[in-house]
Order: sequence, then structure tokens, then C-alpha cells
Amino acid sequence: MGSNVKELLEELKNLSELMLDLAYSAVFFKNKDIAKEVVVLFDEIEELEEELYMHLFAVSKRMSKKLISVIELVETLKSVAMAAKNLSGIVLDDKILHPIIRDVLKESDESITKTKISKNSVMTDKTLGGMKFRSNTGIDVIAIKRGRRWIFDPKKNTKIHPEDTLIAVGSVESCERMVKIASGKQTEI
Repeated sequence: MGSNVKELLEELKNLSELMLDLAYSAVFFKNKDIAKEVVVLFDEIEELEEELYMHLFAVSKRMSKKLISVIELVETLKSVAMAAKNLSGIVLDDKILHPIIRDVLKESDESITKTKISKNSVMTDKTLGGMKFRSNTGIDVIAIKRGRRWIFDPKKNTKIHPEDTLIAVGSVESCERMVKIASGKQTEI
């Protein structure tokens, strides 16, 4: 986690945006694993919020007017995170979507996957660009969880490490193939 207010705000913003993307994806693809990840991220948001308020209250005597603006920003980001968590609840609680929304979703051939990289995977210690991952698999990696840290919108020079958790979007077949590659069961990209 970040050590100052600016870093904590940036992390809070990034996590809330990721949560919203994942929540929409979870609903769109009816993916409970992704929906559960949103709930886990909400817990991280609450930890960040607490740490941020500790920092803010420590400096509150010096910057009381600016403090109100920062608190409003934190509350807005938390509202986004809460909306994402509620959206994921649709999937987790097996709620029925409106028929029009269901029809639109059925027509999509896209899927989302969450998979952990095995130390035996051909992806280990390689960059996304070096593997030409998107071109070779049809998969777009949208986030990587490394320990407790998230890498948002990874670039082509992002290196993949064992135990990284990748969240990616692509066709159903591409997502299934990625899980095999990540686990080491398939050795070609």
C-alpha cells in the first residue's frame, strides 16, 4: 500500500475503477469468480480508506479546507466501489436479469477469465509484448494481481511472474486456452 495521501488516493481510484470493470464483466459473462474478486477488492478499498483517513487526520490542523475536498473524493470513490460490489451481487446471488439484457448478453462470444500463473507456465518471466500475447492468443490482459498489489492495464513490457493472477478478456476458446497455458498444461502460446 502507498505511504502518503497522494499514493493512497491513486490506489483507491485505480481499485474502484478496476472493481467497476470487473463487476460489469462479471454480470456480462455471468462469472462468479470475477464477482467474488470484486467483493475481495471492496475489502481492500475499506483498508485503504482507513489508512487514508489516518493520514488525513494527522495533517488536518494544517489544511482543514483541502481536507474536506479530499474526504469528498474518498467518499465518491468508495461509492463507485460499493456500486461495483452491488453489481457483482447480481451474479453471486443468481439474480435474474431483464430478458432484454439476457438476450444481448447471449449474443456475445466474449468471455472473461481469472487464472493464476504456475511456475511451470511458458509465460513465467516473459513480457506480454515479448510473447506477442494478445496477437498469439486473442486475449487482452486487463489486470494482474501480484501479491496484494494490482497492475492495472498492463503494458507490453510487463513481465509475468509465477503466482501472478491474470484477469483477461477474450473469446471463450481463448480464455480456456489461456488457463491451460497459465497452468503449464499447454506449452505453446
